[in-house]
Amino acid sequence: MVQPLDQFLGQPAAGAAQAAVADMRATARWSVATTGAVGGLLLGGFPLTAVGKIHGTADILPAVGGLVVAVAGVAWALWSTGEVLTPRFATLRSLADPALADLRAEIDAAPETFFGPFGRTAGQLEAACREHTDVAVRLAALLAREHDEERRAGLSRGLADARANAAHATARRRALLELVHAWQVRRALRRARIHTLLASVVVVTGAVLFLLATDGG
Repeated sequence: MVQPLDQFLGQPAAGAAQAAVADMRATARWSVATTGAVGGLLLGGFPLTAVGKIHGTADILPAVGGLVVAVAGVAWALWSTGEVLTPRFATLRSLADPALADLRAEIDAAPETFFGPFGRTAGQLEAACREHTDVAVRLAALLAREHDEERRAGLSRGLADARANAAHATARRRALLELVHAWQVRRALRRARIHTLLASVVVVTGAVLFLLATDGG
């Protein structure tokens, strides 16, 4: 008889990874808005206030060059931060990504926390989802053809347990997929912060070049 496995370990926390992704993307949106405001300043009023100080090719070329460098830095920051907001497709095979090595280490340290009673690897969890779903389908088919009340009662209990096991395994898989997705977004956000920092240096360099050119006029 099928046994309900969800009695051994609690269900994974639902929505925690999704909430983390929402927070990280909110941070990315704030960064995009801030960078866009800086870009608007560079492309808007800032050059106009200094354009009267530019005289001749000797001033125009470094001023335009500085402005181009600054705008390129803004575009770099916007592009790198925008990567955090790009939709991602996560599967259990994504765990093999070298970039998720730290997540795999966490899972390997306490597999029962992530897989519950359904094995110790993502492959075993996937197989458990299919197995318990198939058992539930077969028991439902048997129950539909059975007329003996005693056997029907036994099949009904087995079907309920199989469905509970399938739901539990599916919840574990969904929680793991959400965690993989959150880890991907987390990595993208960390990379975006580094790129944004470097882009800020580029923006400052371009602004300094522009100011030097206009002051020289």
